[in-house]
Amino acid sequence: MSYSVPNHFSHKLEFNLNRLPAKISDRTRWQFMLPGLVFGALLFVLGLFEMLSGFEYTNANVAEIVPQGDVSQYKPFFSPEIFDIAFMLIGLGMMTAAVFSYIRYRKFIFDGKNMIIGDRPAIGKKRIVQESIKNYLGVRFRIELFQTGFINGNRYIIELYHKNPERIVPLYISISPKNVRRLWKEYARYFELPALINTDEGLIARDIKNLDKSVKEMAKLGYVTDDYDSYAELPDSLKYVRKKDKIVIKRKNVWDIYNILGWAGIAVVSAVMAAAAFQIKNGLAANSPTFYFLFAAAALLLAAALLLMFRKEKLVLKKNKIVHTHKYMTYSTKHNEIFKDDIEAIDVTQNPASGRYFVSVISEERTITFGSKLPIEDLRWIKSFLIHEVIK
Repeated sequence: MSYSVPNHFSHKLEFNLNRLPAKISDRTRWQFMLPGLVFGALLFVLGLFEMLSGFEYTNANVAEIVPQGDVSQYKPFFSPEIFDIAFMLIGLGMMTAAVFSYIRYRKFIFDGKNMIIGDRPAIGKKRIVQESIKNYLGVRFRIELFQTGFINGNRYIIELYHKNPERIVPLYISISPKNVRRLWKEYARYFELPALINTDEGLIARDIKNLDKSVKEMAKLGYVTDDYDSYAELPDSLKYVRKKDKIVIKRKNVWDIYNILGWAGIAVVSAVMAAAAFQIKNGLAANSPTFYFLFAAAALLLAAALLLMFRKEKLVLKKNKIVHTHKYMTYSTKHNEIFKDDIEAIDVTQNPASGRYFVSVISEERTITFGSKLPIEDLRWIKSFLIHEVIK
């Protein structure tokens, strides 16, 4: 089943409906715009610096570098200025995109019966439409994975769902999973509409009266079944370790175009910073603080990237809880944990932005997401295994 997905701008938003008319704006926060401005400006300045002074030598310098006599001088196939201009154009593009992302916004006004939607694009005229609340189909909860190079994150989104994506209204957006399910239930009860969620089976509706029940309670009522087959073959994308007091499921590393582009960008930026540092060292005093700053920044950037490259994602199933951890080489960090009795849903959920799926384990206050790059059949195996372990 297909469903509509809007492009929300915010990473932090909450529609307060305690007083009517209620108003809220959806726009990109300056904290998410700032990296584009900073890196764009750095690329532009580096390109400008190289074009104006990076390859300038006096006749004396050339005499020292190029031997005298009948020796042909090396001529590059491409002029260095082409790369300088390319750096400047990329930097300008990044800064322009960051500014445009901040200019655009959407504004919503709810008077108790109708939703008024104002859309202000980065370029063009502002548009205003009005929609009756009776035309909305439900309150949808979805988790959207966003990726910037090798860094992943989640946006937890609650929205008033309409079949026309331009009429969908964001009610709550956060990068923190805390209390998101509780808010989803509260918004569904406020509007007296079904609670909707995206799964591998499409967009499905959940009965509001059952939203407070745990997976164990739903299994006793017959709404959740144990379909796990202990003889089924373990998916190739997973590692399974059973210990005395716990079960560990590890996800094998999966690389895609986003990771490759991210690593390419890191390599280019680090190389440029290191080259600039050594050029400054050659042109200034050997103990120039600018040299040490740029060289240290390049080294730290590469070290952080290498650390993230070896990060491993794990689910640890203990007697009474499920723990989500990340392991960096020999060092592990606990990302989240949920007690089994508090789990209210285990689903294979779709990220509409990328079309990928992942497993979500949800309680009223917390959410665990796992396996964002795994095949859907492997995720279904994880789902059935987790349900089996929770309700047995």
